[in-house]
Amino acid sequence: MKLYRRAPQWLHDDKLFLEEYVAKVPGWLFDYTAARTMDLLRWQEEQKKEGSLLEIGVFAGRYFSILARSALRTGSRIVGVDTFQFVSEQELPEQHLRFILELHPDVVFLARPSIAVTAQTLLAVLEQPARFISIDGSHEAADVHWDLRLAEELLAPDGIVAVDDFLNPLTMGVGEGVHRFFSVPRALAPFGYVVNKLFLCRPACTQTYSKVLAQAVADDADHPRSIQFVADQAADPNRTRARLWGHEFLNVH
Repeated sequence: MKLYRRAPQWLHDDKLFLEEYVAKVPGWLFDYTAARTMDLLRWQEEQKKEGSLLEIGVFAGRYFSILARSALRTGSRIVGVDTFQFVSEQELPEQHLRFILELHPDVVFLARPSIAVTAQTLLAVLEQPARFISIDGSHEAADVHWDLRLAEELLAPDGIVAVDDFLNPLTMGVGEGVHRFFSVPRALAPFGYVVNKLFLCRPACTQTYSKVLAQAVADDADHPRSIQFVADQAADPNRTRARLWGHEFLNVH
């Protein structure tokens, strides 16, 4: 798809986009995690990774806006699945996401719980395997487990899955769902944890994405989390690594 002839500055300025637009959308998202997500999405764009984007659990669209921005830059389809019981489907374009949706991205919203859809149904809507999937819907263990199974079937070979609220003491069901999922061999593996989000990909891509994430952390040289990460890595690399069900991954806590 074609963008407006004069694209808005925020479409290519991460700092401006985060501070002036994302920050004004209701929701819960650490700025540092948002920035690292944009880094990962940019890398996908630069490497010409193909695929649609999907978010399970849109709420008011704070994280969704970050994915939609990437979808705009690549002409990709983005699908949002939500019950819209807290923020109505009408409020999104009229209020919270007007700045994104007025550029006419290829967006489809499905108003239903994710447990009511199958991978086949979602794939038909996505039109191709997804290069980025955000799981942030119901935090009940059974639902998280189901969403991870959907992601496992829908993810492109070099795609990314972001699981929100992993290790959050207020959402224990997320951790239980993740552990239940990884209790048997899977076609997904963790490559990074960044302040409340666990990032997964295909096992063959973990080293690549771990390096991309580590470089992104180091490049944000003035942020206290990055400064601490670099110091820990220099003192003892084990401080910046973690293990989950036999998988070692980058830990940016």
